Order: sequence, then structure tokens, then C-alpha cells
Amino acid sequence: MIRKLTAALIGVGVMIPGLANALGLGGLELNSSLSEPLNAKIQLVQTRELEASEILVNLASVSDFQNAGVERLYALTDMKFEVVLAGDGQAYIKVKTRKPIKEPFLNFLVEVNWPAGRLLREYTLLLDPPIYSATNTQPILKAPTVESTRTYTSQSSPKAKSAAKP
Repeated sequence: MIRKLTAALIGVGVMIPGLANALGLGGLELNSSLSEPLNAKIQLVQTRELEASEILVNLASVSDFQNAGVERLYALTDMKFEVVLAGDGQAYIKVKTRKPIKEPFLNFLVEVNWPAGRLLREYTLLLDPPIYSATNTQPILKAPTVESTRTYTSQSSPKAKSAAKP
């Protein structure tokens, strides 16, 4: 009994370092607005000694979208993914489209494959309208104020006039 328990603990101990060093996806940084081509970065976590050519990123399959309960919009088919491993240790995935995104809300699945595994992750984006700088806009002219003067006169009734005369 003790031998079986020891063998099981050794087996689990051998697998844990492999799980701890798995490739991961971090947060998404959005660099575009509504009605502009999509420009975003997804952080890659724990890339270890992997080369950019060993990390394959794409939009998940139709069946993966169905299994996750996420609608696969036609606008998502234009997405292009590029793995960037910078010399300073930063690694990320560039997410771009050629066409402007007209939907203010995007929900999509990213699939990452590497020699030791596969990962699916869902991302949700809320695209805000672009913000225009103050240098490009004209100041709003203040409407002229119109002052009106009304004069009210009180007219006395004939009864008041006759009552005032003795």
C-alpha cells in the first residue's frame, strides 16, 4: 500500500513542473477604436525557449465557438495573428484586421498551438468611438443672448376710478 502511494506521489511530482511551465495567454491591450481596423496585443506568458515559429496562433474553429457558446461573427474572419518575441523578454501576439470594425462589442476565441500543447482563450472587446483632439475641432460659438424688456402697466378699473373720486 505504501509503495503504491509513493509511486503515485512521484508520478504527480514529475508532472507538476511540466504543468507549471505551460504557455499562457495574458491580458489584451486594445490600440484602436470603433470604425478603425483592429489593432491589439495579447500578452504571452511563460514562452521559455520557444521560437516564434513554434507558436501557432489563429482564430478558433467553428466547432470550438459552438462548444464555448460564443457566436462567430463574419467580421472575425479578417483577423490576423502574429507572434512577436522581443529581445527584452516581452512576448505578445499582434491582432490586426485590414477592414474597420463596425461592431462595438466583439467576443472571440483564440487558439494557440505549440509543440507541448494547445490552448483556447475567450476575449471580449468593447470598442469605443474615437476621441477627437481639441486641436481638430472648432470652438462652439456661444449664441447671443437676447434681453427683452417688457413693461407692464396697470390699468385701473372704472370702479376704482369712480371710487377714488368723492
